[in-house]
Amino acid sequence: MDTKQPLPEQTSTQTPNERLWTADDLARYIGCSVREIRNLRYAGLPTIKFRHLIRFEAEGE
Repeated sequence: MDTKQPLPEQTSTQTPNERLWTADDLARYIGCSVREIRNLRYAGLPTIKFRHLIRFEAEGE
């Protein structure tokens, strides 16, 4: 059973390679909890920081 949820629509100014995901986007895409994404981040998952916001680069789309 596939539990992946569709990701939010991209705006017209973004190309797939420029899309930055939130922890919630990434968790829904890979089918885990946001807490697990946080644990992966502390373990070394690459992130992009904008002031207080944490984002993940969507590679390979």
